[in-house]
Amino acid sequence: MDTQTASDVGARLVAGGFTGAQSLSRTFDVLREALPAAARGAGTQPSCDRIIQLLGALAAGYTWALRNFVCDQQEEVKRALSLAWQDLEGDLRVSEARFREVFDFSPVGIAITEDDGRIIQANRSLEKILGYSRGELLGRQLSDLPVAGHQPIVEEHYRDLARGRESRFRVRLALRRADGDTAWVYLAGSAQLKTKQAPQHVVTMVEDITDQHLLEQRLHHQTLHDLQTGLPNRQYFVTHLEKVLARLEPRAVVTLMHLDLDGFSTINDGLGHLAGNQLLDVVARRLEAVVAGRPAMLARLGADEYAILIEPEDSALDVGAFAEIINTELAEPFYIDDIGVAATASIGVVQRQVATTTADELMRAASATLRRMRGAGKRQWTLFDADADAADRAELRLAAAMPGAWETGELRVTYQPVVTLDGERLVGIEAALSWQHPQLGALSHAQCMQAAEQTGVGHDVGQWLLRTAAEQAISWQRSNPSRPPMAVNLTPSQAQHPDLVPRITAVLDETGLAPAELELRAPAAAIRTVSGDLAGVGGARAEDNIRELTKLGVRAGLYDFGGGIGALRCLADLSVCVVRIAQPISDQVAADPSRILSQAAQALVHIVRGAGIDVVAFPVDSAEQAACWPWIGANWAVGGLWPSVERWLDAKS
Repeated sequence: MDTQTASDVGARLVAGGFTGAQSLSRTFDVLREALPAAARGAGTQPSCDRIIQLLGALAAGYTWALRNFVCDQQEEVKRALSLAWQDLEGDLRVSEARFREVFDFSPVGIAITEDDGRIIQANRSLEKILGYSRGELLGRQLSDLPVAGHQPIVEEHYRDLARGRESRFRVRLALRRADGDTAWVYLAGSAQLKTKQAPQHVVTMVEDITDQHLLEQRLHHQTLHDLQTGLPNRQYFVTHLEKVLARLEPRAVVTLMHLDLDGFSTINDGLGHLAGNQLLDVVARRLEAVVAGRPAMLARLGADEYAILIEPEDSALDVGAFAEIINTELAEPFYIDDIGVAATASIGVVQRQVATTTADELMRAASATLRRMRGAGKRQWTLFDADADAADRAELRLAAAMPGAWETGELRVTYQPVVTLDGERLVGIEAALSWQHPQLGALSHAQCMQAAEQTGVGHDVGQWLLRTAAEQAISWQRSNPSRPPMAVNLTPSQAQHPDLVPRITAVLDETGLAPAELELRAPAAAIRTVSGDLAGVGGARAEDNIRELTKLGVRAGLYDFGGGIGALRCLADLSVCVVRIAQPISDQVAADPSRILSQAAQALVHIVRGAGIDVVAFPVDSAEQAACWPWIGANWAVGGLWPSVERWLDAKS
């Protein structure tokens, strides 16, 4: 073997991938036995010099080849690094271009600040939001831009970013524009990672929500204010009242006035809704002038109702004088199309110590006081009356429970005999409602129907009473064909209902009761007023209903008959066969030592009986009451003196 061959073997080792740390020494180990034979010439002994030459040639070839191999690898790495750097520079240029495009053309304002809060970059949108020219924001402190009250909020958030307590934040606040106006924005900040090569920067996004904020303010204002007059509405007023009660001393006295315009519907309906709206505006402005300078708040509660809350003053408030000031101011005419119009108000007043009331109770008491006095006339005011309020609330609770009582079968139909005054002959049977109330005990027909009317179930309850009475009449008729007619008293709304006649006809058809066996009575006041005029559209309808029922053959009558032109006019115009005297007359006649009332009642009854109409005394609960009515002239009676109808029916059967 020559040295060239040995050198080639070393190079081939590298080419074969034997480049590890032990590759060359292991090669020498392999050659230790084989190399002497390869180095021996023909018939000669191998020499050490020859072996060293061959090993040196092999090592040299290996080393040279390894050096070339490493150089080639370095060139590959260099080329790869060069290509990677070129790609990185390209990506950076693309990224920077993209960032610049987003930064410059974003509709959201963007600011980049150093860790001390100084703005080093600001895009055009931010400059536009805040009204600055190009570059004017650079070098400014971002924390100086919020309005005074919002500066501490921003400063705290940026301190937390700098200290690493938070990595980002988002807050809604107001910034000062260059022209001094306010821009409402969402401010969102985030901190970039801090490195040895680059200091920490904060990127702040600024979203302009000024229009949204103004819209929210407008909607909020509309939520708490009346659109017509601009006054605080009920919601705002109650909230303010709650705050006042929470702020004042427990012994302080507040005054709440609930106003209802008198005759507003006359102007609204007579001159039109535009005139009505103008009146509401004028009233609002005049009431504002009245309360100006006082610790008071004015609100419109709805429709034509207003409220005034007056906080305690140094001197005691003269409620009567203040109410007169209000009405004097409102009564001054103003002109709509050359027509002078004005308004006055009915006023319910509540004065309470703060410790003894709540906002809801004050509002309820004032409303109840106003409702109670509405029938007392125009331009009136009254203070809250605890006793009257308690009675009203008991009545209202009863009315509220009426629908449930009817639905669950707590109402019963009772039957009272209508008899001659001597009690010898049954001339009719009067159907009435009865309610055994768990707290109030037995309630009369009048109480039941009044409660039903107040809650809107009067028609349904009345129809149920009529049908039940008709079915009972048919049942009695089977065992007693000569049974007298069944009498049912209609409520005012029933008497005036446009569908009364079809409903009565349906009951007669479905039960088989003959029209002549049914007696329907209407309250006289539902037909004619005290002066004799029809009681509005409802009165005319009630009069028509009575005429139509009479044509059907139903017996027509009146109850709560107290005389007067209106009641007598009903007798003159309608075919009425019976009247039942109003209870107040019965109560007063029985306790009339002067006999003046008795003589007046006698004259009235004489007129009615002279027209061929039967007169029922009601209620006759004692023998003393029964004794006075024959002299007065009534021929029939109904009341507690004759509690049961069964004894007459049993006697007939």
